Amino acid sequence: MDINTREQVERVVRMVAQEHGLEVTLISDDTAIVDELGFTSMMVATLIANLEEELGVDPFADEDVMITDVRTFGDLHSVYGRCLESAR
Repeated sequence: MDINTREQVERVVRMVAQEHGLEVTLISDDTAIVDELGFTSMMVATLIANLEEELGVDPFADEDVMITDVRTFGDLHSVYGRCLESAR
């Protein structure tokens, strides 16, 4: 996975969290998006929309990946990293 992709995903996660008044300090691959960061389902939808705009890909467009399979930050950046690799 490209470190740049991880950084881009983390930046968008932090931006969405800040827009919704959540304080996010340390984010690791094991950080749970809902349980630890406090994202609601609407915030996750906003996050996905922002990531699609930022990265130019939608890994959930095909049915190989389900949004319900993405629970941690590591899951999230891995899904986008794989999608970007296959788009090249």
